[in-house]
Amino acid sequence: MVELPQAHHLVPTGTTQEAHPPELDARLIKNMGYQTGGQAMDDSDVWRTQPMYSISETAHLAEVSPATVRRWLQGYTPDARQPSRQSPPVFGDKVEGPFVSFLQLVEIVVASDFRKVGHVKLEVVRLAHLNAKREFGIEYPFAHLELESLGGHIIRWMRRRDGARARSVDSPDQWVLPGLVAQRMRDIDYERQLAARWFPVGKSVPVVIDPLYSAGLPTILGRGVTVGAIFRRWRAGQLIEFIADDLQVESTVVERTLQYAEKIAA
Repeated sequence: MVELPQAHHLVPTGTTQEAHPPELDARLIKNMGYQTGGQAMDDSDVWRTQPMYSISETAHLAEVSPATVRRWLQGYTPDARQPSRQSPPVFGDKVEGPFVSFLQLVEIVVASDFRKVGHVKLEVVRLAHLNAKREFGIEYPFAHLELESLGGHIIRWMRRRDGARARSVDSPDQWVLPGLVAQRMRDIDYERQLAARWFPVGKSVPVVIDPLYSAGLPTILGRGVTVGAIFRRWRAGQLIEFIADDLQVESTVVERTLQYAEKIAA
């Protein structure tokens, strides 16, 4: 078993979950005239658009490598001897900072799901994301509730060999989202059509990633206790039954939480 990485933004939590909305930063909300499927993003969305996860934390939560996160957010040069051959960022503009927002985290997770289905090429995923933004005016299409209805268009783009010129089709209903992506959407709660909470183990297990609680770290729903804290208690020798009784949850919840903790720590 491996110790969970210590989050740089871990905050003390008790047994009662209380919201701690992040402070508004003028630098973060300046020029935030983004569109979210007909809705303009405003200051009230800062809690899910502000940078809060390190590259390492993002990689653990999305179950990809830190190098993958950097490449997808910043782009890269496949061959240093040919600097003109650039692989651009997957999600549009290059992310310069070392931190990732909750919405960016969700988009990385969904992009990874697309990649896992049929080994879709990264360039095809990038073009599908770009086309969704341009065609439908959605700033975070992979973290948007409309992803389900756009699924036909996106899969059509991915199946077209010349994705750069592919556009939406007249009958997109013949194409559907892959099961893995569709399930991911069911594991996400949405507010104002954008991802607001993610249940990484599925909603049958009360482990949630909510940017408004515990600095966005995975917690037990309604308890405010981080997955990392439970994992450390167990590693220190506390019995699962004792932890469950202390948190007033079923032992199976603690067991599934520990399984998830080991998975993202690996």
